[in-house]
Amino acid sequence: MTYGAGIALGGQVSLGMAAGPATKGQPPGPKKALPSLGERFSYDSLKAHVGETFSVYGGPGLRKVVNLKLVAVEGLRRDKKTEQFAARFLGPADDPLPSGVYQFQHLTSGEFQLLIGPTGKTDAKGRYYQAIFNLLR
Repeated sequence: MTYGAGIALGGQVSLGMAAGPATKGQPPGPKKALPSLGERFSYDSLKAHVGETFSVYGGPGLRKVVNLKLVAVEGLRRDKKTEQFAARFLGPADDPLPSGVYQFQHLTSGEFQLLIGPTGKTDAKGRYYQAIFNLLR
């Protein structure tokens, strides 16, 4: 099992179910077979999800749902003991999320918790968020 250090909660599995989307529907299913993310994070497994959309639950009682699209996994630094990289997500500009730990859900890759924060960048496509991974191998 991989344990995260720094600001990612890699490898910690959350088996509980969050409430389903209230007003925003589930994102479309993946077009390719994807590895599970609920058991083990890695650069390669997350990179396989670029372009995928995740339902992100947060706020009081985990009732708020925002769909975030994984747009990049970059900055890989790897040695015998650690793996470091960043994941960038894109969400709606009109529904900002503050920095915090959120429950992510993907139809085929499972559920996991992740600490994300806004990058400060917003453009015509939406608002960007980042998760930094510092994983022990």
